[in-house]
Amino acid sequence: MMRRCIVWLLLYLLGEEVRTTMVTVYVTLIIKGYKTFAQVPVNLQPQVEAELAVLELGIDGKPLPTEPAA
Repeated sequence: MMRRCIVWLLLYLLGEEVRTTMVTVYVTLIIKGYKTFAQVPVNLQPQVEAELAVLELGIDGKPLPTEPAA
């Protein structure tokens, strides 16, 4: 709980630059398997999900299934 308060306070005080950095940190932690998407603060989840999609990864950090070539 205390960590969430600290993260929220940093995001509030420092703005977009920290938010972008925190998104990158959470994306990395999800890919490495240290965090799950559910553990990402709610206010960062849309940006984290979008960043994972750009990397063609699901919210579990694993590659999205691809359709076979026709």
